Order: sequence, then structure tokens, then C-alpha cells
Amino acid sequence: MTAPAPGAPRRFWPALTALLVLGLFASVHSLAFGPLAGRYRQLLHDAGELGAPLDAKLALAPLPPRVTDLLRRNSLASADAERLSQSGFLGTDLVRRIAGAAVVCGMDVAASEPGAVSQTVTTLEVRAELRLRGRYAQFVSLLDALAREHSLYRIEELSVAPLPGERVEARLEVARVLLKRGGGAS
Repeated sequence: MTAPAPGAPRRFWPALTALLVLGLFASVHSLAFGPLAGRYRQLLHDAGELGAPLDAKLALAPLPPRVTDLLRRNSLASADAERLSQSGFLGTDLVRRIAGAAVVCGMDVAASEPGAVSQTVTTLEVRAELRLRGRYAQFVSLLDALAREHSLYRIEELSVAPLPGERVEARLEVARVLLKRGGGAS
């Protein structure tokens, strides 16, 4: 094994200086600020036990306005959800919404059928099936229009088949999710 060259410490002096400065900062930080941070965490914990959550992690942050608006648009009172699901209005409204958006995008609605309505304690899901004909770009525009509508849609099944003349037939099974407000009885 050969001994290191006599000029080696001079070549590494910037790295050694950086390590010394790092060690100095770390020791000052742990000696000066470590106890302060520990006391601060203990005070926050004690205040939280008294019922005054001062820690930002424990406080409930308000929802942004766009999220609040999205939830408001896609929710119903529990009693209204029960009544509307039994009447069939929600299924026909979903078909009307999607068919109207398809016509605006230039597509033809070949067939449409409202589907089943299912409920949980907190949600109501309305389903519909549509067969649409048009150009592929029009179909993509329809999906974009549905995304921009700010409704909670879920595409459950999607198939696109070519037709003559650069047209396609799209079969779309979609569900709209509505949230229930208030005490939910299913």
C-alpha cells in the first residue's frame, strides 16, 4: 500500500472546510434549538388536550371555494334523494344531459336508456346507457364537455367501433354520483 501524496490535504481543503462548517451548524442547532422545539411541541400537545388545537395539523382547514361549489352542485337532501330515485327523474335527467351534450358536439344519439339507481347511506348513483354516432373527434369533445360540466360522472363501460365514412359508433355506460346531505336513510 502506498502512502498518500504530501499535497493531498491541500487538494481536499474545501471539502474538509465544508464538513467542519456542517458539523458546527449541526451542533449549534441541536444544542440551541433542539430544547426549544421540544418545549414547543409539548406546549402544542398540552393545549390540544385542553381543547385548543393550535397545531396546524390538528385544525380543520376550510375547503377551497371550488371544492365547496362542486360538492354543493352534486348533492341532494336525503329525503329528496329518496323521492327522486323512486320517481325515475334522475335517470331520465342523466340521459337528457348526456344526449344534449352529444348533440351540441355534433353527434347523433342512436339509442338511450336510463339505468338502475342505487343508494348507499351517503351516495346515490344514477346510471344510463347511450349509443352515439359521429366522428371520433366529436366523441372526444363530448367526453371533454362532460368533464367540464363539474358533475361527478363515472364511465363504467366504453366501446368505440368504426363505421363507414370515418364515423364511429360509441357505446357509453355512465353513472352520475350524487352525495346525500343530512342524516341518510337508505
